[in-house]
Amino acid sequence: MDIFTFLGHYIQFYPLAALAGLLLAGFNIPVSEDLVIITGALVSRREAGLLVPSLLAIYAGVIISDFTAYYLGVLVRKGAVRLKFAAAPLSPQNLERVRRRLEKRGALTFILCRFIPLGVRNILFMASGFLGLPPRRFALYDITAALISTNTLFFLTYRFGAGVRDPFRAAGMVLFVLLGLALLVLLIRFLARAFPLTPYGLPQVALFPALCAAAMAVLLAVPLPGGPARLWIIPLEAVLFLILIWSLSFFRNPPRNIPKDESVLLSPADGRVTDISQVEDEELGRLLRIGIFLSVFNVHLNRAPCSARVERITYRKGRFKDARSPESTRVNESNAILMTRLAEPRDRLLVRQISGAIARRIVCGAKEKDELTQGELFGMIKFGSRTELYIPAGPGGGSYEVAVKTGDSVRAGLSPLVRYTGKA
Repeated sequence: MDIFTFLGHYIQFYPLAALAGLLLAGFNIPVSEDLVIITGALVSRREAGLLVPSLLAIYAGVIISDFTAYYLGVLVRKGAVRLKFAAAPLSPQNLERVRRRLEKRGALTFILCRFIPLGVRNILFMASGFLGLPPRRFALYDITAALISTNTLFFLTYRFGAGVRDPFRAAGMVLFVLLGLALLVLLIRFLARAFPLTPYGLPQVALFPALCAAAMAVLLAVPLPGGPARLWIIPLEAVLFLILIWSLSFFRNPPRNIPKDESVLLSPADGRVTDISQVEDEELGRLLRIGIFLSVFNVHLNRAPCSARVERITYRKGRFKDARSPESTRVNESNAILMTRLAEPRDRLLVRQISGAIARRIVCGAKEKDELTQGELFGMIKFGSRTELYIPAGPGGGSYEVAVKTGDSVRAGLSPLVRYTGKA
């Protein structure tokens, strides 16, 4: 009798074996919880009558196993037991790591760790008991996370092998969608810490990721034909995930250590210098213009080039030509902020926000008579765009030298564009 015949003969005893194996896992005995769940899904596909007993055995085994690990941590903390295998899970590094995560993201920590094998779960459960996490809170976190992770793994294994037409399948898919939303929240919170988001991003910063997440969920939920057609879901999901990450990163607001040096004019935008030229203005006379193109991968926030008082803000409707061309400054939608330097020489400067072929939304948070500090945020242009800095080039302006050349990459609030050398 081979192993498959043997397993087939005793398949009806699977729920009991699953329960026993999961209980052993609570004592740090290396029994793979994921393998037990996957096996349960495959067994239930073969014997429909085992679906409910298998699920109940898995639920009971998972929860009891987790509470076993939790109370082992409690007993170690009280000195009631001494366990050699507890030294690694309860190391000072693990305890500190778990403590920080429980303080900041209790429920999300449990949900995330429920999907990580190789002992991470038991570290979390034992450390929770050792650190004194209240039993009621542990029960709430753990049962919620266990139901989400168990149903997700079980019903994904079950679904992609054969159709499941009963309420259990529906419950599993609902919990899977809830898991996706929980992970999306976790991802947004992680990115918000790693890349703080701009206050000027709404509503797009919420809308675009939500649309991507919804499309990913629909692709997973909609039944697809078998064979190679099913494989197309993988690259589609990958592309949607990359778009989701990009849409969040576009609205990032990375911290900047602004140099306090009023003898320079800092770049008002991230991007690449496309042109440096002199132009004539009816009101301001001859000006030096430095044009900066912002690609869709740049940070799109605008910052004040120096400490200045906002004198006038002029919005102009227009077209949406490619922002890399200097011609766009004449015909595109734009917003011009006229300001006066607070430091000597008190030049009048102009910063112009210009839309591009993709950018369709200019945001300006500054108001007339506002006083901006050097490097202070005052607005953004959503998606590819252009920002220009104008400074006096004729008599009466300060003496300065240009610190950049065409083709240079610059960063808002960090890269000097112009350095004053004295009074003209």
